[in-house]
Amino acid sequence: MCGIAGIIHFDTDQPVSLSQLERMAAVLAHRGPDDSGFYLDQTSQRCGLAHRRLSIIDLETGHQPMSNEDQSIWICYNGECYNFEQLRSDLEQRGHRFKSHSDTEVIIHLYEEFGTHCLEHLRGMFALAIWDQNNQSLFLARDRLGQKPLYYSTHQGRFIFASQPKAILQTENFPRNPDTAAIMQYLLLQYVPHPQTAFANIKQLPPPHSLIIDCKNFSSATPQRYWSLPAEPTFNGSFEDAQQAVHEELSHAVRMRMISDVPLGAFLSGGLDSAIIVALMSQATDHPVKTCSIGFEQDLYNELPYAAQVAQKFNCDHAEHIVQPNCAETVEKLCSYYDEPFADSSALPTWHLSQLARSRVTVALSGDGGDECFGGYDRYRALHLTEKINNNSLLRWLAQRKFWQKLPASEHHARLDRLKRLLAGANLPPHQRYLKWMAVFDPALIETLCSPNFASNNFSTNQLWQHYANDFKSPSAGATTSAQLIHQAMQSDASNYLPGDINTKIDRAGMSTALELRSPFQDHKLMELAHSLPTHFRHNGRLGKRILRRTYRNSLPENILRRKKLGFGVPVGNWFRHELHEIFTDTVLSRRALQRGYFNRPAIENLLKENDQKRADHGHRLWSLLMLELWHRKYIDLRQ
Repeated sequence: MCGIAGIIHFDTDQPVSLSQLERMAAVLAHRGPDDSGFYLDQTSQRCGLAHRRLSIIDLETGHQPMSNEDQSIWICYNGECYNFEQLRSDLEQRGHRFKSHSDTEVIIHLYEEFGTHCLEHLRGMFALAIWDQNNQSLFLARDRLGQKPLYYSTHQGRFIFASQPKAILQTENFPRNPDTAAIMQYLLLQYVPHPQTAFANIKQLPPPHSLIIDCKNFSSATPQRYWSLPAEPTFNGSFEDAQQAVHEELSHAVRMRMISDVPLGAFLSGGLDSAIIVALMSQATDHPVKTCSIGFEQDLYNELPYAAQVAQKFNCDHAEHIVQPNCAETVEKLCSYYDEPFADSSALPTWHLSQLARSRVTVALSGDGGDECFGGYDRYRALHLTEKINNNSLLRWLAQRKFWQKLPASEHHARLDRLKRLLAGANLPPHQRYLKWMAVFDPALIETLCSPNFASNNFSTNQLWQHYANDFKSPSAGATTSAQLIHQAMQSDASNYLPGDINTKIDRAGMSTALELRSPFQDHKLMELAHSLPTHFRHNGRLGKRILRRTYRNSLPENILRRKKLGFGVPVGNWFRHELHEIFTDTVLSRRALQRGYFNRPAIENLLKENDQKRADHGHRLWSLLMLELWHRKYIDLRQ
């Protein structure tokens, strides 16, 4: 993996500065510690590119930025093109000649051959920038599922882009202002959704989109979508046919991601998805797969025994680590790595897991994306159950009673906790019901939490409730079925939650340790296949990942196949009663934080009190407030 950055000056009287590029590259060094490179267009002096490299393939000749033969096209690229060998062979037959063995050079020649349509040929994860000197244009693109990040901004006659916002902040006189409307979205979702960022002057290029910056007419630049998931299931074969197709596509995706010139291993959580990946890796190599797992001292959150069972079955070279609750010193590091407020508390164990893996390998495969492909989240089953509740007058009446919410708080994924969450949104329309389950702070809680002035200037409750309205649309004829709702939810998660939360988490965690993470379930061909299957092949309303469980029932231990999804849970509610209590009060409840005018102090104190007394588990809400304040201190208050 790598870090990329660049600047376009629209005023030719102000050439791009090499020192400016060097500052941008320096703060991305963790993404690419092995090499750095720079390019300045000496003809127009309008374009400058910077690159930091983590060497994975073609260690000797893969230096970037890289050009074509006549140096009229230059590329700055972060990612992996897994089908580059086949593409190279095809391009050679078309007359192209290569000077390296890297996938980067393949993309240059693809661009020469197909222009911006080159993206249609790429199978992998990427964020890329191609400077076309003859056309005086910059072509930016991001992969289909947002595995690799790409940010951009315009400021004082410059177009600036980078792998992370911190590099854009290094440009001269760049303002550090929070986007308060985006912060509302953060409180809702635990991440800032594309194309917004937490910075008022910076945007994300959404996946799967591209952007052309024409130096002659920049005002017309608009991101363009180049790929979409199948809107409806179209697979016509039998369940057995689907099993065969899924196995072949997933096996191929795993084998492609095992191509590497550096040591390679796998994350092993003890769940179904990572177990399947390790099983397929073991079949594809004669050597023991290096696997890494982490756990907690609390049994409720600890999956190490399951991971060890899978590792033993496939004779893996296995390593484990117990995350200790001395996490106060880690939270500020997380804030630094993520650049934006990010409230998924599983970022902490993912960072520890990345550290463990990096001590043994440079590339690791993970099971991320399996839930969005094959219906692994509990909320899909909840959609089915709430449809049944709403179709039964007695159950609907019981669900509307408020006494459910007065029951005492329970721990992570306990039945009572899931029941309370399910019933809290049961009587809402599907898109609001889904938001109720997904939100850290739902719109009603945000209204209570925020100060009146801040709320009135930045959001309306009704607007927040409509967040998923476009994702859950009723069919043109007939009533919406639970199967249709589940399909819509998986589509929404693949387009929003997967890039915004999961892929942000694993990219920053991996890159903070110079570890490349690859996700076979996010192969776009596999995603297309999965979303073309009838919904009941993936989730029948009661059981998720049906087709995976059936396909690999003879390969995995029985208790792995039967396990319910635990998720990468973290005991943050308990941590805020102990280790994190002091840092929370010293930051979130400090005069400095409250003077920002965002929140009502009594509302925050009530959350902390209810959590302390175990009347509710507000761990994830407290975590989101803590990460927001730490982000302000790191990136807004400080003028680096």
